[in-house]
Amino acid sequence: MEFAKKTGAFLLGASIVMASGCANLSDNQWVNKENIGTLVGATAGVLIGSQIGNGNGRTVAMLAGALAGGYLGKTIGAKLDERDRQALAQQTQQALQFSQDGQSSQWASAHSGATATITPVKTETVQRQVEVKRAPSVQPVANMTLINKPYRAVKSANVRNAPDLNAEKVGGLPVDTTFTAIGRTDNDWIMVGRRGVTIGYVYAPLVAEVQPAPAASGATQAVVDSATDLDSLDSSTASSKGIDLDAIDLDAAPVQQTVAAQTTCRTLDYDVSVKGGHEKQTVQACQAADGAWELI
Repeated sequence: MEFAKKTGAFLLGASIVMASGCANLSDNQWVNKENIGTLVGATAGVLIGSQIGNGNGRTVAMLAGALAGGYLGKTIGAKLDERDRQALAQQTQQALQFSQDGQSSQWASAHSGATATITPVKTETVQRQVEVKRAPSVQPVANMTLINKPYRAVKSANVRNAPDLNAEKVGGLPVDTTFTAIGRTDNDWIMVGRRGVTIGYVYAPLVAEVQPAPAASGATQAVVDSATDLDSLDSSTASSKGIDLDAIDLDAAPVQQTVAAQTTCRTLDYDVSVKGGHEKQTVQACQAADGAWELI
């Protein structure tokens, strides 16, 4: 919650700075009072949406919140009701997760007649300061590359409290145990996540990404739920499945820290039609430490 507030305050501040700093760029079609109002409104929406949910759930909440916040200015969200914004946010999440650059996905409202085409046009890796959570017994890292995808153990793997073969063992994962990989360290260790908190590190060659099942012909790729074995198990239940979490205090309050992280940002083109209007909009979304996509 505190991070969400800080993030929202930063983005709002950046919007205001941009508004004041670009006041003399009125010849630019993107820089005018109407669009500056849109930026501030959408940023407020991100703050609203970030207050609830985690991972995929928080993604949808934040995307829908950004569209709702756009109601304060000139954006596509101003012409859509709440149900449509929620549905469009779901489709946006799918496009961010699964569509290649240049690959369009279609959305149509179930009740209002509104339609949209969403097309990712650019994907880039950027370095951002992100907030990550770790168990108190786990050693911090100075930087990492965000992953936030389901992984599984392809071999029995020791979980250690630091990304080092000589670090203390705090757990163990038998073959086929699944978990959310929060990130990868510079020396090729994977951060093992449980409910958004890093509980240790495993050596990368011992684990692999879980590939999503292909969509049926003509169907839209479903969003893969990031909840995995470790998210749903407590220590005793995990032990019955051969998963060793006994050395990790799962109930301890996590430590939160700021880390320099390589993360993915994508630029999306929206082409939206509603009764009485048609509009195009370009936005950018970046992935946060818990896997949620944030419109920026």
